[in-house]
Amino acid sequence: MSSFLRLVTESLRLGPPNARRVTTDAILRPFVLLIIVLLVGPDLFAFVELSTLLELLGATLFVLAFAVGFEMLGVAVLARLKALFVPLECSMIMEMRGGPVAVGFAFLFVAGRGLVLASLCVACYMGVALFVQLLA
Repeated sequence: MSSFLRLVTESLRLGPPNARRVTTDAILRPFVLLIIVLLVGPDLFAFVELSTLLELLGATLFVLAFAVGFEMLGVAVLARLKALFVPLECSMIMEMRGGPVAVGFAFLFVAGRGLVLASLCVACYMGVALFVQLLA
């Protein structure tokens, strides 16, 4: 395709603007190009359109493949983090698609877990505070 376009540009250009002599090759190139276009006919334009479409489609599919790969990587990383940080019971409740009763139970379960965690943090803080008072 690039050689065809180069031939077209070279055939339409007769030479530098300050050249006084025109070669016979430069005169015959437009006629050869016209004969090629007449012999090939509309297939040439279809070829140009299809090759352009193929180049655009190739680039689009390349970008799409990378986007899907990054999305799959993100989903896998989030699944690993969920398995690492979220207890099994909470993840099972998150995956439930029940009615308001299931949502209420999940909220109470998570709130209870949070209350237990908060009370353990307060107990640790109190223990450290009492230990510091004993040392002082």
